[in-house]
Amino acid sequence: MSQNLSADQELISDVVACQLVIKQILDVIEIIAPAEVREKMSSQLRNIDFTSNPASADPVTLRAVQKAIALIELKFTPQGESH
Repeated sequence: MSQNLSADQELISDVVACQLVIKQILDVIEIIAPAEVREKMSSQLRNIDFTSNPASADPVTLRAVQKAIALIELKFTPQGESH
């Protein structure tokens, strides 16, 4: 790991590392958190008011929130579960 990375490569590496950690956290949450907690996680993100939030001017932040919601909902959507 002594090679020098460009700034872009370092950023990509950081993002990949974060994604790996997040996947591990999601796996743990899936095991220990009741459905209500998981639903609250995604609904809190969905309820961010981008009309009054300064982050709405930043398309990167907006996409990140949308991707986070999709990740939580995809990860925690019960597969073949019937009630």
